[in-house]
Amino acid sequence: MNWRIAATILCLLLLPGGAGAQLVEGRDYIAVGPHSVEPGGQIEVIEFFYYGCHTCYLLEPVLREWVGRHPTEIDFRLLPALGRSAWVPLSDLFFALDSLGVLPRLHDQVYVAIHEQDRRLSSRKEQILWASEQGLDPAEFEATLTSDATLIATQRARDATLAYGIRATPSIVVDGRFLTTGEMIGRASRVSYVLDGLLEMALAARGNRLQ
Repeated sequence: MNWRIAATILCLLLLPGGAGAQLVEGRDYIAVGPHSVEPGGQIEVIEFFYYGCHTCYLLEPVLREWVGRHPTEIDFRLLPALGRSAWVPLSDLFFALDSLGVLPRLHDQVYVAIHEQDRRLSSRKEQILWASEQGLDPAEFEATLTSDATLIATQRARDATLAYGIRATPSIVVDGRFLTTGEMIGRASRVSYVLDGLLEMALAARGNRLQ
């Protein structure tokens, strides 16, 4: 088992959660929007992340476990946050991997390369080398990385970052109206508590309840 997953599980077992306490606006979440979401469908949950963010890296397995417990209630999306121009190369990397259909296999490996192997994946040259090491064709990867489609996807991510008022990573937006951050959540043991609370609020606004 990966050491970071083991450490996260240990935190979940040892640290007390916030069960029984009501979520407090301004402390646990803030209201945003509301932004347009599909009426009557699943609750949209967007994680605005940055591959270079250490908190994103640490919370990833816990967030994934939470997502896996709500397969029918939520439509989960990953979206790179574009807080500054220096983040563009890692956003391009995300969309290139997604376009090539290898994101499910390599998303975690990007985090590992940056945070465990100290790879400089913000460098185009290093990205191409790393992609080759993962079994991707270097020429096809580079063409996808620099394509108009990737450029447009990154621009749309930048637009969404601004539209939702994202100021920190990770930021998680539930149903286009409730936003929480890694700092607000505070510790791994509160991920499920806070997100379940926001999901319950979103479902209640639609006249449903969390099962």
